[in-house]
Amino acid sequence: MPIFEEKAQIVQFPKFLDERGNLSVVESQKQVPFRFRRCYWIYDVPGGELRGSHAFKNQHEVIVALSGSFDAVIHDGKEEKRYSLSRSYYGLYLPPMHYRTLDNFSTNSLALVISSTPYEEDDYIWERDEFCRMKSAWTPTPLQYAPEAASAKSPDSVCVGAPDIGAVKAATIDDCVLMTLPRHSERSGSLTSLENSKEIPFDVKRIFYLYDIPGGENRGGHAHKECHQMLVAASGAVLRPACPARSLGRRTELLFGLHLPGADLARV
Repeated sequence: MPIFEEKAQIVQFPKFLDERGNLSVVESQKQVPFRFRRCYWIYDVPGGELRGSHAFKNQHEVIVALSGSFDAVIHDGKEEKRYSLSRSYYGLYLPPMHYRTLDNFSTNSLALVISSTPYEEDDYIWERDEFCRMKSAWTPTPLQYAPEAASAKSPDSVCVGAPDIGAVKAATIDDCVLMTLPRHSERSGSLTSLENSKEIPFDVKRIFYLYDIPGGENRGGHAHKECHQMLVAASGAVLRPACPARSLGRRTELLFGLHLPGADLARV
């Protein structure tokens, strides 16, 4: 794991090169110093609009430019710095109490944000002057690295929303579920959020994404014994040939995700 400090910093994620397209991965408490509780993506941002303009009291987060580019303007209470994000294998880590604004969005850009907490309205600080006053009296809490339990068979190691292994073994292709994901739209763009064991029926421990895939190529062609997945076409469209009646793509009003229980063959 990289060394993380109580400041904004760029983190490089693994990039696996393949002639069929590239893959990058972000794993809970491995590439980032926190457990995933929520992830959301921001898209359809018109030119000249801003997103964010707030700080969090407790939330750690990582911001990734999955598509296109945008800038993150960060204020730590003393000084301001601008980070330009344009590569999907780099992320900007922000500990709590950093005021951030996202701007300068390119056409068709998409920002992925991975968070350490569920949505809590009280965790937001909207006014910059209030943030600066609070930051001057704020004492950071040291990061606590709590490793995942070694054995999933121990009752103490089962997290909320853990898959029912008995049900997984009996899963068939008909258990794949095309789920409608929430979409919050306003003048400054749209946002879709997924929270562990809420919008999705399991706890996310790993996020990976495929990109730069040449036309006509496919990815996957394998199954997982126990792993549950949510397949989302965050940008563009994905057709899953192993399940011909179910395709993923951006629609006029809704986004969709395909929940794959363990032991199902996936190919995209």
